[in-house]
Amino acid sequence: MKFTVMRSRFLELLSNVQSVVPNKPALQIISNAMVEAGEDGTLTLTATDLDVSVRTTLASDVKVDEPGATTLPVRKVVEMLRMAPEGEIQFDIDADAVARVITPAAKYRINGLNVREFPVIKEPAAEAKSFTLDRAIFREMLRKTAYAAGTDETRRVLTGVLLQFENNKLTMVATDGKRLALVEQEVEFPAESTCSMILPPKAVAELSRLLNGEGPMRIYGQIGQILFDCGSFRFYSKLIEGAYARYQAVIPTTCDERVTINREELITSIQRVAIMSNDKTYAVRMVFGEGALTLSASSSEAGEASDVIPIKYSGRPLAATYNPTYIMECLRNLDSEEVVFELTEGHNPAVVKCEGVPFLYVIMPLRIPV
Repeated sequence: MKFTVMRSRFLELLSNVQSVVPNKPALQIISNAMVEAGEDGTLTLTATDLDVSVRTTLASDVKVDEPGATTLPVRKVVEMLRMAPEGEIQFDIDADAVARVITPAAKYRINGLNVREFPVIKEPAAEAKSFTLDRAIFREMLRKTAYAAGTDETRRVLTGVLLQFENNKLTMVATDGKRLALVEQEVEFPAESTCSMILPPKAVAELSRLLNGEGPMRIYGQIGQILFDCGSFRFYSKLIEGAYARYQAVIPTTCDERVTINREELITSIQRVAIMSNDKTYAVRMVFGEGALTLSASSSEAGEASDVIPIKYSGRPLAATYNPTYIMECLRNLDSEEVVFELTEGHNPAVVKCEGVPFLYVIMPLRIPV
């Protein structure tokens, strides 16, 4: 196997797969990436940690002299390329998976492993359900929801993000039991493709990193696995097994009051008063009054703080206490100038919405004095 590739292009290819490679691999082979030089002049890299896998292809700035396949240690190759000046990198791999590498500044001998030891990446079956969606839209949906997923491994299902394809729309949901983020997007697909899948946290993190730019993306789902095909790369992931929480039951169906608030002003105000919040309870009290929102926080050790910002509201006074992080994470992942709080009573869940955007965020109040 022999090929020549531009340093920066190969480094770019490796950066797409490097984060998938585990730091402490269960098998030595998965610390390597499979490198395939095709007869069509393409160079393909595949990496896996056995739960998620990435396959990415380079079709330019590469010359294949002898097609073949091998595996090479990802981190060593990345270190080597980072130290090399820009220019052509020549790889010559023998039958024992030993790579002789010539860079513009140095020569290397890198011990690989036989490609036959590399795990087989399962491709979707012919009957897999498929959907087409713009990658930028999907990435934005992840941004608006993923932060609300849980971290408690004893409730594994809630650590993932739900993808629910139903009634010609994708509903994406994340919740940790104390808050819930939901966003919807119209997607055309046949009724028989209706399904729900739970995307694990590592897959969410990798897709948020990999899905750059715009363009159509094909999603294939089958029992236990999902595939995202973006043309230049394919991302595979196992799914979280189990039934997702009945999230619809926690979304309030009615509200008594609606409050419109400038998003950036609310973030800044919460940051100001949260400085004085109790480290253990970490809470900010919000009092909604006619035309004004008063925020306050206090602790016996640090002291107290209060702030007032203007709001669009003319209803009865309402007060509630929230975890400030839960509110700010929602607000920071939105783009609208204003947000709407839908409220009933201070001890009931509040709903945050954006005008004209199919998004909602349910947040439970804290039952503690501030």
